[in-house]
Amino acid sequence: MNHTNRRVNSGSVKKQNKKYYVDGSAVPKLEPKGKKEVSSRAKRNRAKATQMSRGYVLFLGLICLATLFMCVSYLRGKAQLTNQMTELATMESQLSKLKADNDAYYNSTLASVDMEEIKNEAINRLGLHYAAESQIVYYDASGSSYVRQYQDVPKSK
Repeated sequence: MNHTNRRVNSGSVKKQNKKYYVDGSAVPKLEPKGKKEVSSRAKRNRAKATQMSRGYVLFLGLICLATLFMCVSYLRGKAQLTNQMTELATMESQLSKLKADNDAYYNSTLASVDMEEIKNEAINRLGLHYAAESQIVYYDASGSSYVRQYQDVPKSK
């Protein structure tokens, strides 16, 4: 027999250098890469799955409106809170200014009054004197920070 480097058609596919080649003269038939034919039942199921019913669309619309309403309400509340905080800060600054002014007026009034002069005028000119121990009446003021006088003080002791 004559030996040549000729190969017999084995029909096997080998991979060489990442490319396919076929031994022999028979080339395998490739399937077309187009879409496979889908049954009419599968087509109907797919079409039904992609459609949305009116009830579902209405539900989604209501959810969107509710979300929009909540967002707007939140933003209004946030703006109102910011305005109230600004007003509160303004009023606090006014209060501290008024307190400082009041303290300044009080100190200037105390500085302008001479208590020793008032005492001398009361004793010498008006004839007032300090109360004796027998003239002082003590009351128990439990439960209140002051005493209300509803009738005359009794003369006792």
